[in-house]
Amino acid sequence: MSTVKDDPEQLKQNKRVGFIYLSQEDCIKAGGLNMEGTLEAIQKSFELHGQNKVIQPSKPVIRWGGPETEETRGRIMTMPSYIGGDIDVAGMKWIPSMPENPRKIGQPRASAIIILSDPHNGFPLAIMDGTIVSAMRTGAATGIAAKYLANPDSRTVGIIGAGVQSRTQLMAVTSVFKNQIETIKVFDLNEEKTKQFAKEMQSELNVSVINLTSAEEAIRNSDIVITATMSTFPYVKGEWLKEGAFHSEISFWDTDPQELVYYDKVVVDDFEHVKHHAVDVSYRAVRDGVLAEEDVLNLGEIVIGKVEGRENDQQKILFNPIGMSIHDISEAFRVYKNAEKSGIGKDLSLWEHPHWL
Repeated sequence: MSTVKDDPEQLKQNKRVGFIYLSQEDCIKAGGLNMEGTLEAIQKSFELHGQNKVIQPSKPVIRWGGPETEETRGRIMTMPSYIGGDIDVAGMKWIPSMPENPRKIGQPRASAIIILSDPHNGFPLAIMDGTIVSAMRTGAATGIAAKYLANPDSRTVGIIGAGVQSRTQLMAVTSVFKNQIETIKVFDLNEEKTKQFAKEMQSELNVSVINLTSAEEAIRNSDIVITATMSTFPYVKGEWLKEGAFHSEISFWDTDPQELVYYDKVVVDDFEHVKHHAVDVSYRAVRDGVLAEEDVLNLGEIVIGKVEGRENDQQKILFNPIGMSIHDISEAFRVYKNAEKSGIGKDLSLWEHPHWL
């Protein structure tokens, strides 16, 4: 005789599976622009990465051409991961990056969608805009790196690039070095964009922001250097860096691999992923014999104290992250939990009753 447990039709009853849909506006309402919260989420994911409590496959990339075309033609990345510990969530970010979008259609270069899933039943928890999450977590990664690798008395920031990524980079660094950063120097090839960016950032961050006419001016005598551009050629010279400078390069081509001889340490987020992507300057430096692979450090191991970071105030240190899915998922989960608590977003159904069991 069939029991309820054995009867597929009985098992289908009251089996609705739903999830929250969060638009970009919903993500902002749920604290998506709260850099303090983002920094906490990224700190946690770096710790779990250092403890090997994550699953993070190498990200497939759809390219229209080789790696060198990413800053011209564009690409789409698929970034899945699982985060363990007390987060315990799986997810994926789908992120196209089309550099010509702003000029051609008046839309952002990058757009993203994030899916969060319950790792115990596989069902979706949320489908959400990932554009804000992605930008914020990228800035926060530099913030956490600066926390461990920059000189603790850093006062001056030099940043190359005046785009979206530069905004979140500065938000993160000024949050980590609260009430300490005195001057931000910015340079971008677009002079008018640079002036507007400097004006907006000075008002938003309450820090003196000055626009300069060359990358060299912005880099020289800066305690913290950030390169966040769409450059397709190298321009950074290691000799421009002051003694003890921390340099975060989130771009691909700003620094030539040969310039890494000027740095005392090179740190990434995950060198296996850097190698898979085969673009970043740290990868090319190892490929070209400028660095030994064992000399490239992962930040998560520094965060948990397994590997030593900055050893003295004279070291020049490069942080060259590829960008990890666990950061997206950790930050997205934070925003999702805030949204769930506050009743933000739309409740949608995957199904009311499963058609097949």
